[in-house]
Amino acid sequence: MFQPPTRHQHVVVSLVIASITSVLASDACAPSPIAVRIGNVTLANHQIARGAEIHVGDPPQPFAFLPQWPSNTSFVYGIDGHCTFRSDAPTRDGCATIRGGAYDAFASKTRQVADPDDFQTENAPFPEISRAADMLKLNQNVTLTEFPFGVALNDWGAEGYHPMASLGLGTNSTFLNELQESGKIASRSWSFFWGRNGGSSTSQIDGSFVFGGYDRAKLSSGERFVEKLQNSTSPCSTQMMVTITDMVLNFPNGTDVSIFPESLSTALAACIVPDFPVLMTIPSDPFVNNFFELTDAAGDHERSFGINFYALRYSSDEKRYDGDLTIKFQSELAVRVPNDQLVVPDIDIDPTTGELVANYTNPDLVLNGIQNINANDLPQLGRQFLSAAYLMVNQDARQFSLWAANPASSVDLVAVDANDVDITTSCESNAPTIVNSGSSTPNPQHASSSSPGTIAGAVVGGVGGLVILGFLAFWVIKRRRETRWNVSEQNRVTYPYAETEAPQQPTLEPKSELPGSSFLVPVELEHPAQRRTISYELPS
Repeated sequence: MFQPPTRHQHVVVSLVIASITSVLASDACAPSPIAVRIGNVTLANHQIARGAEIHVGDPPQPFAFLPQWPSNTSFVYGIDGHCTFRSDAPTRDGCATIRGGAYDAFASKTRQVADPDDFQTENAPFPEISRAADMLKLNQNVTLTEFPFGVALNDWGAEGYHPMASLGLGTNSTFLNELQESGKIASRSWSFFWGRNGGSSTSQIDGSFVFGGYDRAKLSSGERFVEKLQNSTSPCSTQMMVTITDMVLNFPNGTDVSIFPESLSTALAACIVPDFPVLMTIPSDPFVNNFFELTDAAGDHERSFGINFYALRYSSDEKRYDGDLTIKFQSELAVRVPNDQLVVPDIDIDPTTGELVANYTNPDLVLNGIQNINANDLPQLGRQFLSAAYLMVNQDARQFSLWAANPASSVDLVAVDANDVDITTSCESNAPTIVNSGSSTPNPQHASSSSPGTIAGAVVGGVGGLVILGFLAFWVIKRRRETRWNVSEQNRVTYPYAETEAPQQPTLEPKSELPGSSFLVPVELEHPAQRRTISYELPS
Protein backbone atom coordinates (compact mmCIF):
# COMPACT_ATOMS: atom_id res chain seq x y z
CA MET A 1 0.00 0.00 0.00
CA PHE A 2 1.23 3.45 -0.88
CA GLN A 3 2.35 5.47 2.13
CA PRO A 4 1.79 9.27 1.92
CA PRO A 5 4.85 11.46 2.46
CA THR A 6 5.60 12.38 6.02
CA ARG A 7 5.25 15.91 7.42
CA HIS A 8 9.05 16.11 7.45
CA GLN A 9 9.16 15.38 3.72
CA HIS A 10 6.54 18.09 3.09
CA VAL A 11 8.62 20.58 5.04
CA VAL A 12 11.82 19.67 3.17
CA VAL A 13 10.11 20.03 -0.21
CA SER A 14 8.60 23.39 0.80
CA LEU A 15 11.91 24.72 2.06
CA VAL A 16 13.79 23.64 -1.06
CA ILE A 17 11.19 25.20 -3.37
CA ALA A 18 11.11 28.41 -1.33
CA SER A 19 14.90 28.58 -1.33
CA ILE A 20 15.15 28.12 -5.08
CA THR A 21 12.40 30.67 -5.72
CA SER A 22 14.03 33.22 -3.45
CA VAL A 23 17.51 32.76 -4.93
CA LEU A 24 16.31 32.84 -8.52
CA ALA A 25 14.18 35.92 -7.87
CA SER A 26 17.06 37.80 -6.26
CA ASP A 27 19.66 36.82 -8.85
CA ALA A 28 17.57 37.06 -12.02
CA CYS A 29 14.73 39.52 -11.60
CA ALA A 30 12.40 41.25 -9.19
CA PRO A 31 8.84 42.58 -9.23
CA SER A 32 8.66 45.99 -10.82
CA PRO A 33 8.19 48.76 -8.22
CA ILE A 34 4.68 50.16 -7.82
CA ALA A 35 4.32 53.87 -8.59
CA VAL A 36 1.42 55.89 -7.19
CA ARG A 37 0.85 59.42 -8.44
CA ILE A 38 1.10 62.33 -6.00
CA GLY A 39 -0.88 65.30 -7.24
CA ASN A 40 -4.27 66.96 -7.28
CA VAL A 41 -6.93 64.31 -6.66
CA THR A 42 -10.56 65.03 -7.55
CA LEU A 43 -12.59 63.78 -4.59
CA ALA A 44 -16.19 62.58 -4.39
CA ASN A 45 -17.29 66.15 -3.48
CA HIS A 46 -15.82 67.29 -6.85
CA GLN A 47 -13.12 69.30 -5.08
CA ILE A 48 -9.34 68.94 -5.06
CA ALA A 49 -6.88 67.64 -2.45
CA ARG A 50 -3.18 66.96 -3.06
CA GLY A 51 -1.76 63.60 -2.04
CA ALA A 52 -1.15 60.04 -3.21
CA GLU A 53 -4.08 59.07 -5.45
CA ILE A 54 -5.54 55.79 -4.18
CA HIS A 55 -9.08 54.51 -4.70
CA VAL A 56 -10.99 52.55 -2.06
CA GLY A 57 -13.89 50.16 -2.63
CA ASP A 58 -16.07 49.40 -5.64
CA PRO A 59 -17.29 51.66 -7.17
CA PRO A 60 -13.90 53.27 -6.52
CA GLN A 61 -13.91 56.16 -4.04
CA PRO A 62 -11.02 58.60 -4.64
CA PHE A 63 -8.68 59.59 -1.79
CA ALA A 64 -5.59 61.73 -1.38
CA PHE A 65 -3.41 59.78 1.07
CA LEU A 66 -0.36 61.03 2.93
CA PRO A 67 2.17 58.80 4.76
CA GLN A 68 2.06 58.57 8.54
CA TRP A 69 4.43 57.45 11.30
CA PRO A 70 4.92 55.57 13.52
CA SER A 71 1.53 54.06 12.70
CA ASN A 72 1.55 50.61 11.10
CA THR A 73 -2.17 50.78 10.30
CA SER A 74 -3.58 52.85 7.46
CA PHE A 75 -6.77 54.80 8.10
CA VAL A 76 -9.28 57.04 6.36
CA TYR A 77 -12.08 59.29 7.53
CA GLY A 78 -15.71 58.43 6.95
CA ILE A 79 -18.73 60.54 5.98
CA ASP A 80 -18.38 62.26 9.34
CA GLY A 81 -14.82 63.51 9.02
CA HIS A 82 -14.70 64.84 12.60
CA CYS A 83 -13.26 68.21 11.56
CA THR A 84 -13.74 69.52 15.08
CA PHE A 85 -10.33 71.22 15.15
CA ARG A 86 -11.57 73.83 12.66
CA SER A 87 -13.26 76.84 14.25
CA ASP A 88 -15.30 77.57 11.09
CA ALA A 89 -17.43 74.38 11.46
CA PRO A 90 -16.99 72.80 8.00
CA THR A 91 -19.86 71.11 6.23
CA ARG A 92 -19.61 67.52 5.05
CA ASP A 93 -18.16 68.70 1.72
CA GLY A 94 -15.72 71.04 3.43
CA CYS A 95 -14.56 68.33 5.79
CA ALA A 96 -14.11 65.82 2.95
CA THR A 97 -11.51 68.08 1.32
CA ILE A 98 -9.73 68.65 4.63
CA ARG A 99 -9.51 64.89 5.18
CA GLY A 100 -8.49 64.00 1.63
CA GLY A 101 -11.71 62.10 1.00
CA ALA A 102 -14.67 60.54 2.82
CA TYR A 103 -15.21 56.77 2.92
CA ASP A 104 -18.81 55.64 2.41
CA ALA A 105 -18.71 52.03 3.57
CA PHE A 106 -22.29 51.27 2.57
CA ALA A 107 -21.69 52.49 -0.98
CA SER A 108 -18.94 49.91 -1.58
CA LYS A 109 -19.90 46.48 -2.93
CA THR A 110 -16.52 45.02 -1.91
CA ARG A 111 -16.60 45.98 1.77
CA GLN A 112 -15.81 43.03 4.05
CA VAL A 113 -15.90 42.31 7.75
CA ALA A 114 -12.36 42.94 8.98
CA ASP A 115 -10.36 40.31 10.83
CA PRO A 116 -9.14 41.79 14.16
CA ASP A 117 -5.91 39.76 13.80
CA ASP A 118 -5.00 41.93 10.78
CA PHE A 119 -4.64 44.99 13.03
CA GLN A 120 -1.75 45.87 15.28
CA THR A 121 -1.83 47.66 18.60
CA GLU A 122 -0.79 51.26 18.02
CA ASN A 123 0.92 53.09 20.87
CA ALA A 124 0.97 56.48 19.18
CA PRO A 125 -1.85 59.01 19.68
CA PHE A 126 -3.75 58.22 16.50
CA PRO A 127 -7.55 58.32 16.26
CA GLU A 128 -9.78 55.56 17.54
CA ILE A 129 -10.93 53.48 14.58
CA SER A 130 -13.57 51.06 13.47
CA ARG A 131 -12.02 48.17 11.55
CA ALA A 132 -12.76 47.73 7.88
CA ALA A 133 -11.53 45.72 4.89
CA ASP A 134 -12.02 46.74 1.29
CA MET A 135 -10.41 47.00 -2.11
CA LEU A 136 -7.44 49.38 -2.48
CA LYS A 137 -6.58 50.37 -6.05
CA LEU A 138 -3.04 51.78 -6.15
CA ASN A 139 -2.82 52.33 -9.91
CA GLN A 140 -4.15 50.82 -13.13
CA ASN A 141 -2.10 47.64 -12.63
CA VAL A 142 -2.19 46.87 -8.89
CA THR A 143 -5.20 46.33 -6.63
CA LEU A 144 -5.31 44.93 -3.09
CA THR A 145 -8.52 43.14 -2.16
CA GLU A 146 -9.84 42.92 1.40
CA PHE A 147 -7.10 45.27 2.60
CA PRO A 148 -7.48 45.98 6.36
CA PHE A 149 -7.65 49.64 7.38
CA GLY A 150 -9.26 51.83 9.99
CA VAL A 151 -12.06 54.38 9.74
CA ALA A 152 -11.40 57.23 12.18
CA LEU A 153 -13.97 57.74 14.91
CA ASN A 154 -12.60 61.03 16.17
CA ASP A 155 -10.11 63.81 15.54
CA TRP A 156 -6.75 62.98 17.13
CA GLY A 157 -5.55 66.49 17.89
CA ALA A 158 -3.08 66.84 15.02
CA GLU A 159 -4.89 69.99 13.79
CA GLY A 160 -3.70 71.07 10.36
CA TYR A 161 -0.34 69.31 10.67
CA HIS A 162 -1.59 65.79 9.85
CA PRO A 163 -5.25 66.12 8.82
CA MET A 164 -5.64 63.66 5.94
CA ALA A 165 -6.17 60.00 5.14
CA SER A 166 -3.03 58.19 6.26
CA LEU A 167 -0.95 55.39 4.84
CA GLY A 168 0.72 53.75 7.84
CA LEU A 169 4.42 53.24 7.10
CA GLY A 170 5.75 52.32 10.53
CA THR A 171 8.45 49.71 11.12
CA ASN A 172 5.89 46.89 10.81
CA SER A 173 3.60 48.50 8.24
CA THR A 174 0.61 46.36 7.29
CA PHE A 175 0.61 47.97 3.85
CA LEU A 176 4.27 47.21 3.09
CA ASN A 177 3.96 43.72 4.58
CA GLU A 178 0.98 42.93 2.34
CA LEU A 179 2.82 44.05 -0.79
CA GLN A 180 5.96 42.10 0.05
CA GLU A 181 4.25 38.90 1.22
CA SER A 182 2.12 38.82 -1.93
CA GLY A 183 5.27 39.09 -4.08
CA LYS A 184 4.37 42.51 -5.49
CA ILE A 185 7.56 44.21 -4.23
CA ALA A 186 11.05 42.85 -3.63
CA SER A 187 11.60 44.66 -0.32
CA ARG A 188 9.75 46.77 2.22
CA SER A 189 11.10 49.93 0.66
CA TRP A 190 9.44 53.09 -0.59
CA SER A 191 10.44 56.38 -2.19
CA PHE A 192 8.87 59.82 -2.06
CA PHE A 193 8.98 62.92 -4.26
CA TRP A 194 6.37 65.54 -3.37
CA GLY A 195 6.48 67.19 -6.76
CA ARG A 196 6.02 70.95 -7.06
CA ASN A 197 2.87 72.90 -6.33
CA GLY A 198 3.70 76.60 -6.44
CA GLY A 199 1.37 79.36 -7.55
CA SER A 200 1.66 79.27 -11.34
CA SER A 201 0.76 76.31 -13.54
CA THR A 202 4.35 76.18 -14.82
CA SER A 203 5.63 75.54 -11.29
CA GLN A 204 3.25 72.62 -10.65
CA ILE A 205 4.59 69.11 -11.23
CA ASP A 206 3.13 65.81 -10.05
CA GLY A 207 5.17 63.84 -7.55
CA SER A 208 5.34 60.08 -7.03
CA PHE A 209 5.15 57.49 -4.27
CA VAL A 210 7.10 54.36 -5.25
CA PHE A 211 6.91 51.07 -3.35
CA GLY A 212 9.60 48.40 -3.72
CA GLY A 213 12.24 50.71 -5.15
CA TYR A 214 12.72 54.21 -6.51
CA ASP A 215 12.31 56.36 -9.63
CA ARG A 216 15.75 56.99 -11.14
CA ALA A 217 14.33 59.70 -13.42
CA LYS A 218 13.68 61.88 -10.36
CA LEU A 219 17.38 62.02 -9.37
CA SER A 220 19.36 65.07 -10.43
CA SER A 221 22.61 63.09 -10.18
CA GLY A 222 23.82 59.66 -9.18
CA GLU A 223 25.26 60.93 -5.91
CA ARG A 224 23.46 59.13 -3.11
CA PHE A 225 23.71 59.85 0.61
CA VAL A 226 22.79 57.03 2.99
CA GLU A 227 21.90 57.21 6.68
CA LYS A 228 20.81 54.56 9.16
CA LEU A 229 17.28 54.68 10.54
CA GLN A 230 17.21 55.37 14.25
CA ASN A 231 15.52 53.09 16.76
CA SER A 232 12.05 53.40 18.27
CA THR A 233 13.28 55.58 21.16
CA SER A 234 14.30 58.37 18.79
CA PRO A 235 12.56 61.74 19.25
CA CYS A 236 12.10 61.66 15.46
CA SER A 237 8.80 59.88 14.70
CA THR A 238 9.97 58.71 11.26
CA GLN A 239 13.43 57.67 12.58
CA MET A 240 14.97 59.70 9.71
CA MET A 241 17.39 62.08 11.41
CA VAL A 242 19.75 64.38 9.53
CA THR A 243 22.20 67.12 10.51
CA ILE A 244 21.97 70.56 8.87
CA THR A 245 25.24 72.46 8.78
CA ASP A 246 24.11 75.61 6.97
CA MET A 247 21.16 77.36 5.32
CA VAL A 248 22.07 79.84 2.59
CA LEU A 249 20.00 82.55 0.91
CA ASN A 250 20.66 82.59 -2.85
CA PHE A 251 19.80 86.11 -4.01
CA PRO A 252 18.99 86.69 -7.71
CA ASN A 253 22.04 88.96 -8.05
CA GLY A 254 24.33 86.03 -7.30
CA THR A 255 24.97 86.86 -3.64
CA ASP A 256 24.90 83.92 -1.21
CA VAL A 257 24.43 84.58 2.52
CA SER A 258 24.04 82.19 5.46
CA ILE A 259 21.24 82.67 7.98
CA PHE A 260 23.31 80.83 10.58
CA PRO A 261 24.60 83.34 13.12
CA GLU A 262 28.31 84.12 13.03
CA SER A 263 28.75 82.97 16.64
CA LEU A 264 27.21 79.55 15.92
CA SER A 265 29.69 76.68 15.52
CA THR A 266 27.19 73.86 15.88
CA ALA A 267 24.63 72.32 13.52
CA LEU A 268 20.91 71.61 13.60
CA ALA A 269 19.58 68.10 14.10
CA ALA A 270 16.36 67.69 12.13
CA CYS A 271 13.73 65.01 11.47
CA ILE A 272 12.40 64.31 7.96
CA VAL A 273 8.58 64.08 8.09
CA PRO A 274 7.35 63.81 4.47
CA ASP A 275 3.71 64.75 5.16
CA PHE A 276 4.54 67.82 7.29
CA PRO A 277 2.77 70.84 5.71
CA VAL A 278 5.74 73.24 5.44
CA LEU A 279 9.33 73.19 4.24
CA MET A 280 10.72 73.28 7.75
CA THR A 281 10.14 74.14 11.38
CA ILE A 282 13.09 76.09 12.70
CA PRO A 283 13.75 78.23 15.80
CA SER A 284 12.71 81.85 15.26
CA ASP A 285 15.70 82.98 17.26
CA PRO A 286 18.14 83.23 15.58
CA PHE A 287 17.35 81.61 12.22
CA VAL A 288 13.99 83.06 11.13
CA ASN A 289 14.88 86.46 12.56
CA ASN A 290 18.07 86.43 10.48
CA PHE A 291 16.10 85.40 7.38
CA PHE A 292 13.78 88.41 7.61
CA GLU A 293 16.54 90.82 8.55
CA LEU A 294 18.70 89.77 5.61
CA THR A 295 15.78 89.95 3.17
CA ASP A 296 14.65 93.37 4.41
CA ALA A 297 11.25 92.10 5.55
CA ALA A 298 9.11 93.00 8.55
CA GLY A 299 9.71 91.50 11.96
CA ASP A 300 6.21 90.28 12.87
CA HIS A 301 4.15 87.92 10.74
CA GLU A 302 0.78 86.25 10.90
CA ARG A 303 0.34 82.50 10.49
CA SER A 304 -1.45 80.44 7.88
CA PHE A 305 -4.29 78.14 8.93
CA GLY A 306 -4.72 76.63 5.48
CA ILE A 307 -2.87 73.95 3.53
CA ASN A 308 0.56 75.27 4.58
CA PHE A 309 -0.49 75.07 8.20
CA TYR A 310 1.25 77.54 10.51
CA ALA A 311 3.59 78.87 7.83
CA LEU A 312 4.60 82.52 8.15
CA ARG A 313 2.56 84.95 6.02
CA TYR A 314 3.74 88.10 4.31
CA SER A 315 1.60 91.23 4.61
CA SER A 316 0.24 92.82 1.46
CA ASP A 317 2.72 95.72 1.45
CA GLU A 318 5.76 93.77 2.64
CA LYS A 319 8.84 93.08 0.56
CA ARG A 320 8.95 89.38 -0.33
CA TYR A 321 12.06 87.35 -0.76
CA ASP A 322 12.66 86.53 -4.44
CA GLY A 323 15.64 84.17 -4.19
CA ASP A 324 16.20 80.49 -3.44
CA LEU A 325 17.24 78.71 -0.24
CA THR A 326 20.00 76.08 -0.11
CA ILE A 327 20.07 73.62 2.80
CA LYS A 328 23.44 71.96 3.43
CA PHE A 329 23.92 68.74 5.37
CA GLN A 330 26.75 67.08 7.24
CA SER A 331 26.71 64.38 4.56
CA GLU A 332 27.75 67.06 2.02
CA LEU A 333 24.35 66.88 0.33
CA ALA A 334 23.12 70.34 -0.72
CA VAL A 335 19.43 70.82 -1.58
CA ARG A 336 18.37 74.05 -3.30
CA VAL A 337 14.70 74.96 -2.82
CA PRO A 338 13.51 77.24 -5.64
CA ASN A 339 11.67 80.45 -4.81
CA ASP A 340 8.37 79.28 -6.30
CA GLN A 341 8.31 76.48 -3.69
CA LEU A 342 9.54 78.73 -0.86
CA VAL A 343 7.13 81.67 -1.26
CA VAL A 344 3.72 80.37 -2.34
CA PRO A 345 0.10 81.56 -2.34
CA ASP A 346 -1.77 81.03 0.91
CA ILE A 347 -4.30 78.30 0.13
CA ASP A 348 -7.26 77.63 2.41
CA ILE A 349 -10.29 75.35 2.18
CA ASP A 350 -13.76 76.86 1.92
CA PRO A 351 -15.58 75.32 4.91
CA THR A 352 -18.88 75.15 3.05
CA THR A 353 -17.99 73.88 -0.41
CA GLY A 354 -14.54 72.32 0.20
CA GLU A 355 -13.10 74.42 -2.63
CA LEU A 356 -9.47 75.53 -2.46
CA VAL A 357 -9.14 79.32 -2.18
CA ALA A 358 -5.79 80.93 -3.09
CA ASN A 359 -4.61 84.24 -1.65
CA TYR A 360 -1.82 85.85 -3.68
CA THR A 361 -1.92 89.14 -1.76
CA ASN A 362 -0.67 87.60 1.48
CA PRO A 363 1.49 84.67 0.38
CA ASP A 364 3.16 82.13 2.67
CA LEU A 365 6.82 81.72 3.43
CA VAL A 366 6.78 77.97 4.09
CA LEU A 367 8.87 78.18 7.25
CA ASN A 368 7.33 77.62 10.66
CA GLY A 369 9.29 79.64 13.18
CA ILE A 370 9.13 77.84 16.52
CA GLN A 371 9.42 79.93 19.67
CA ASN A 372 8.50 80.27 23.33
CA ILE A 373 7.68 76.85 24.83
CA ASN A 374 8.35 75.16 21.43
CA ALA A 375 11.70 76.87 20.83
CA ASN A 376 13.64 73.72 21.78
CA ASP A 377 11.52 71.31 19.72
CA LEU A 378 13.30 69.14 17.19
CA PRO A 379 13.15 70.86 13.75
CA GLN A 380 11.24 69.00 11.06
CA LEU A 381 11.70 68.92 7.28
CA GLY A 382 8.43 68.55 5.41
CA ARG A 383 6.78 68.40 1.99
CA GLN A 384 8.52 71.29 0.25
CA PHE A 385 11.89 69.87 1.24
CA LEU A 386 10.94 66.80 -0.78
CA SER A 387 10.13 68.99 -3.76
CA ALA A 388 13.89 69.58 -4.00
CA ALA A 389 15.18 66.32 -2.48
CA TYR A 390 14.34 62.68 -3.30
CA LEU A 391 13.91 60.20 -0.44
CA MET A 392 14.06 56.40 -0.33
CA VAL A 393 13.49 54.32 2.83
CA ASN A 394 14.26 50.60 3.16
CA GLN A 395 12.76 49.08 6.30
CA ASP A 396 14.46 45.74 5.63
CA ALA A 397 17.92 47.31 5.41
CA ARG A 398 17.05 49.82 8.19
CA GLN A 399 18.40 52.80 6.27
CA PHE A 400 17.28 55.72 4.14
CA SER A 401 18.80 57.53 1.17
CA LEU A 402 18.69 61.11 -0.08
CA TRP A 403 19.47 62.63 -3.47
CA ALA A 404 19.01 66.09 -4.91
CA ALA A 405 15.76 65.79 -6.89
CA ASN A 406 15.14 66.22 -10.59
CA PRO A 407 11.57 67.50 -11.11
CA ALA A 408 10.94 65.40 -14.21
CA SER A 409 7.72 63.91 -15.50
CA SER A 410 9.50 60.89 -16.99
CA VAL A 411 9.62 57.59 -15.08
CA ASP A 412 12.46 55.06 -14.68
CA LEU A 413 11.60 52.60 -11.92
CA VAL A 414 14.35 50.56 -10.23
CA ALA A 415 13.65 47.74 -7.76
CA VAL A 416 15.83 47.28 -4.65
CA ASP A 417 16.29 44.17 -2.54
CA ALA A 418 16.27 43.74 1.24
CA ASN A 419 19.93 44.76 1.35
CA ASP A 420 19.14 48.02 -0.48
CA VAL A 421 20.90 46.83 -3.64
CA ASP A 422 19.49 47.68 -7.08
CA ILE A 423 17.86 44.86 -9.06
CA THR A 424 17.95 45.87 -12.69
CA THR A 425 15.81 43.13 -14.27
CA SER A 426 12.05 43.02 -13.89
CA CYS A 427 10.23 39.66 -13.97
CA GLU A 428 6.74 41.12 -14.03
CA SER A 429 4.48 41.89 -16.95
CA ASN A 430 2.41 45.06 -17.20
CA ALA A 431 -0.83 43.14 -16.94
CA PRO A 432 -3.17 44.27 -14.14
CA THR A 433 -2.92 42.15 -11.01
CA ILE A 434 -5.23 41.74 -8.05
CA VAL A 435 -3.70 40.72 -4.73
CA ASN A 436 -5.93 39.05 -2.16
CA SER A 437 -5.02 40.73 1.12
CA GLY A 438 -7.65 39.02 3.25
CA SER A 439 -7.03 36.36 5.86
CA SER A 440 -10.30 34.53 5.28
CA THR A 441 -10.32 30.77 4.78
CA PRO A 442 -11.78 29.13 1.64
CA ASN A 443 -15.30 27.77 1.70
CA PRO A 444 -15.09 23.95 1.99
CA GLN A 445 -18.07 23.58 -0.37
CA HIS A 446 -15.89 25.02 -3.14
CA ALA A 447 -12.83 22.87 -2.42
CA SER A 448 -11.73 20.70 -5.32
CA SER A 449 -11.29 16.94 -4.95
CA SER A 450 -9.02 14.41 -6.69
CA SER A 451 -8.93 10.67 -6.95
CA PRO A 452 -6.52 8.62 -4.79
CA GLY A 453 -4.54 7.70 -7.90
CA THR A 454 -4.11 11.33 -8.86
CA ILE A 455 -3.01 12.25 -5.34
CA ALA A 456 -0.57 9.33 -5.19
CA GLY A 457 0.93 10.26 -8.54
CA ALA A 458 1.37 13.86 -7.50
CA VAL A 459 3.01 12.85 -4.23
CA VAL A 460 5.38 10.38 -5.91
CA GLY A 461 6.29 13.00 -8.49
CA GLY A 462 6.90 15.58 -5.75
CA VAL A 463 9.11 13.27 -3.70
CA GLY A 464 10.95 12.06 -6.78
CA GLY A 465 11.55 15.65 -7.85
CA LEU A 466 13.07 16.45 -4.47
CA VAL A 467 16.46 15.15 -5.63
CA ILE A 468 16.34 17.36 -8.73
CA LEU A 469 15.24 20.37 -6.69
CA GLY A 470 18.05 19.77 -4.20
CA PHE A 471 20.61 19.66 -7.01
CA LEU A 472 19.19 22.84 -8.53
CA ALA A 473 19.27 24.57 -5.16
CA PHE A 474 22.93 23.60 -4.68
CA TRP A 475 23.87 24.79 -8.18
CA VAL A 476 22.00 28.11 -7.95
CA ILE A 477 23.33 28.89 -4.45
CA LYS A 478 26.86 28.09 -5.62
CA ARG A 479 26.40 30.38 -8.62
CA ARG A 480 24.98 33.12 -6.41
CA ARG A 481 27.94 32.97 -4.06
CA GLU A 482 30.34 33.22 -7.00
CA THR A 483 28.58 36.29 -8.40
CA ARG A 484 27.58 38.04 -5.17
CA TRP A 485 30.88 39.90 -4.89
CA ASN A 486 30.55 41.28 -8.43
CA VAL A 487 26.92 42.35 -7.87
CA SER A 488 27.71 44.12 -4.62
CA GLU A 489 30.67 45.91 -6.20
CA GLN A 490 28.51 47.18 -9.06
CA ASN A 491 25.87 48.52 -6.68
CA ARG A 492 28.11 49.76 -3.88
CA VAL A 493 26.84 52.86 -2.05
CA THR A 494 29.54 55.18 -0.77
CA TYR A 495 28.85 56.55 2.68
CA PRO A 496 29.87 60.20 2.88
CA TYR A 497 31.45 60.20 6.34
CA ALA A 498 33.98 57.37 6.18
CA GLU A 499 35.57 55.05 3.65
CA THR A 500 34.74 51.80 5.42
CA GLU A 501 32.04 52.52 7.96
CA ALA A 502 28.42 53.66 7.84
CA PRO A 503 27.80 57.17 9.18
CA GLN A 504 27.23 57.60 12.87
CA GLN A 505 23.95 59.15 13.92
CA PRO A 506 24.09 62.62 15.45
CA THR A 507 23.72 62.80 19.19
CA LEU A 508 20.90 64.90 20.54
CA GLU A 509 22.60 65.83 23.79
CA PRO A 510 22.42 69.61 24.23
CA LYS A 511 25.74 71.32 23.86
CA SER A 512 25.52 74.68 22.21
CA GLU A 513 26.39 78.30 22.44
CA LEU A 514 22.71 79.13 22.76
CA PRO A 515 21.64 78.28 26.33
CA GLY A 516 18.86 75.74 26.72
CA SER A 517 18.76 74.65 23.06
CA SER A 518 18.31 70.89 22.66
CA PHE A 519 18.16 70.89 18.84
CA LEU A 520 21.81 71.85 18.38
CA VAL A 521 24.34 69.15 17.58
CA PRO A 522 28.05 69.79 18.23
CA VAL A 523 30.17 69.36 15.10
CA GLU A 524 33.39 70.83 13.80
CA LEU A 525 32.49 73.17 11.00
CA GLU A 526 34.09 75.74 8.80
CA HIS A 527 32.35 78.95 9.77
CA PRO A 528 29.59 79.94 7.30
CA ALA A 529 31.18 83.38 6.89
CA GLN A 530 34.36 81.74 5.60
CA ARG A 531 32.40 79.86 2.95
CA ARG A 532 31.04 82.97 1.30
CA THR A 533 32.64 83.57 -2.04
CA ILE A 534 30.76 86.79 -2.73
CA SER A 535 30.48 89.66 -0.30
CA TYR A 536 26.95 90.38 0.81
CA GLU A 537 25.06 93.36 -0.51
CA LEU A 538 21.38 93.96 0.12
CA PRO A 539 19.53 93.75 -3.18
CA SER A 540 18.31 97.11 -4.38
